[in-house]
Amino acid sequence: MSASAAQAVAPRRGALVGRVKISWTGLTTATILIVLAVVDFILQPALLNLLQIGILMQTALPLVLVGAAQTLVVLVRGIDLSVGGIMVLANAATAVWVGERGGAHQLMIFLILGLAAAAGLLNGILVAVARFEPFVATLGTWTIFNGIALNILPTDGGTPPPSLISFTFGTTAGIPNSLIVLVVLLLAWRALRGSRLGTRIYAVGADEERARLNGTSIVGVKLFVYAAAGLLAGLAGVFLAGVTSSGTPTAGDPYILTSVAAVVIGGTSLAGGSGGIGLTMMAALALIFISDIISAINLETWVSVAASSGLLLIVVVARTLIDREIQRRRT
Repeated sequence: MSASAAQAVAPRRGALVGRVKISWTGLTTATILIVLAVVDFILQPALLNLLQIGILMQTALPLVLVGAAQTLVVLVRGIDLSVGGIMVLANAATAVWVGERGGAHQLMIFLILGLAAAAGLLNGILVAVARFEPFVATLGTWTIFNGIALNILPTDGGTPPPSLISFTFGTTAGIPNSLIVLVVLLLAWRALRGSRLGTRIYAVGADEERARLNGTSIVGVKLFVYAAAGLLAGLAGVFLAGVTSSGTPTAGDPYILTSVAAVVIGGTSLAGGSGGIGLTMMAALALIFISDIISAINLETWVSVAASSGLLLIVVVARTLIDREIQRRRT
């Protein structure tokens, strides 16, 4: 084979390996989810009912939304510790500003979501414009947003609007609204991923300098990503208020690390440019099934945390070994 022919074959071979890696990641994530779901259904046959599945998805919805927010940021080689703060800020505001006033004030939910997006945009400005490290910038804003949430609602309580609670627990054409929200989120992600903006998000995460040379606005992409992450975290807070029928100003902290775990288990690379929200959704649902299984067999809560951590460790080790093998074959 001539040198020119070998050079032509090499990129195709690398692309093939990349596609195999992506397919393997999606397959393993789906397998983990299916296995855990089957185990849960065996332990609790009553779950084989659309309404019961809807109830389980209500519990999963806040984590799925926060995980989706974290995924967008990770795709551009960032991290957002403030998703928990934005989440509880929206949660507290929904329970106090909207619920306790009632009536037409229910439209304030859209204002709250706008404020959540603005909070995310602030993170984007700090990271993309002011050039702060994502970890440092979002650690600072997380503290600020948590403080504001505690000022709005110092302790658990408040009164989420009845319409929100009804929607969260309700159905449309016999289908639980929680399932509909998950499907809409997935469809929105598919539309974004297939768009020019989606291509630019992946390009920035894969190689920021090359993306800039190709005419991509790095600042613009990062501002969009962080604002979208803020919006999704705000949605998580709103839905959490509907699920719990209460405001909880300290509920966001556990979701921060759990959202990162969902991202990693799903297969989105912390190095950026690889993965997606669909994978994170499957991983988040897998974590919910682990918790539900532990509850079904009457084990203590810490066992669920240990099992989730064990799954994370196994996935990270396995994928590290496979990545090394892929790199070895490329060379």
